[in-house]
Amino acid sequence: CTQRPRGLRGPARLPSPREPGSGRAPGAMPAAGERADVRPPRHAYAPVASEADAPPSAVHWRGRRVAAIAAISSASAIAAAGWRLGAAVARSSAETIPQLRRSGPSETLQLKDEEPTWVQGAKFPSHAPAMDIDMEYHFEGWGTNYDHIPDPEFCAAMCQGVAKCQGYTWVKDAGLDGCKSQCWLKGGVGKKVPKKGVVSGVPPARKPLPTPGPRLSKPGTSLYCFALMVPGGYEQGLLKWQHDHKAGIFGCEGFDVYSNSTINLANGVVAHKVNSTLQCGYGGDSQSALNSWIFIAVWYEVVKVGAYKKFDWVTKVDPDAVFFPDRLRSLLAPHAGAGGYLNNCKYGMHGPIEVFSTSAIEILAKDYASSWDGKAPVSCVKQLHFGQWGEDMFID
Repeated sequence: CTQRPRGLRGPARLPSPREPGSGRAPGAMPAAGERADVRPPRHAYAPVASEADAPPSAVHWRGRRVAAIAAISSASAIAAAGWRLGAAVARSSAETIPQLRRSGPSETLQLKDEEPTWVQGAKFPSHAPAMDIDMEYHFEGWGTNYDHIPDPEFCAAMCQGVAKCQGYTWVKDAGLDGCKSQCWLKGGVGKKVPKKGVVSGVPPARKPLPTPGPRLSKPGTSLYCFALMVPGGYEQGLLKWQHDHKAGIFGCEGFDVYSNSTINLANGVVAHKVNSTLQCGYGGDSQSALNSWIFIAVWYEVVKVGAYKKFDWVTKVDPDAVFFPDRLRSLLAPHAGAGGYLNNCKYGMHGPIEVFSTSAIEILAKDYASSWDGKAPVSCVKQLHFGQWGEDMFID
């Protein structure tokens, strides 16, 4: 009965030798009528909320040997129970089993609060309305989801950008590779159901787009902007809207649209025809469009049209990229007169917005002229192995 259970620091035992008031020699049994203070080991992991909830500190001796044995057995059972809980804590993940901490001289062990799913505004200022932490929105109707969304603020911003999204639920751990989080956009709030590990909310207010002001470019910051459009799809509608609102590339001092057919996009805007089907495969390390040859044909047409020569900078913009020319001009002002291009990502230039000085495009034009038919930049095509590259990596 007094053998120490495995994993515990102290034995389940009778009082230590010569404890005050006992008068007994080490290991001696108490005399009839004497009280034996049988305590559980001091380090048995028994999670209690307060000192009042601790196990009884003593079991009274009833004067019979059988009662003493029962008391010792109770102490062993308490110690064994503590050992089982301690082992469970060691085996379990810290995310699912609350950790234990000591509380004061008595070494009563208490539960440590679990890490919250999310604390709105703790990491950075929040732009979203108050979120429902550990609450899921059950909505029957429209919805869609996106993987690898790192936090609820990002999810709320995505909901704000979709007109029919009226609520969202962010899942902290959806079991995905890499970034494990997931964002669900929903057409409404529906029923609120408590669920650990998720964050729900409604999108921030959708502000109206202001009317673009006059083009106030500083010396050395004038822009020639162009976009490549796939005809008959959503890109054509996007560019028509941008033209009507003087937004995107139509906020630049000079602009053009290119496509594989001559299309009247708006009054005075006719797409320049590119000799390409605008079709390509996907691959590379990120399974992106392998569209280098498409844009070799596009840049050939840009060079042939030659409208860029009147301006300081040349900007290629995807039709579905959100582009503010006035913001770009402020970034370019310190680089007026410089040659080169802007690297917009630490991993290399990425294609939605590409910005080059006019002098850089002049160098590209000379490389085109050096080829036997003038339709490809000869040194780039011969010296680079770009079969698995997208156009942004090729031009970079």
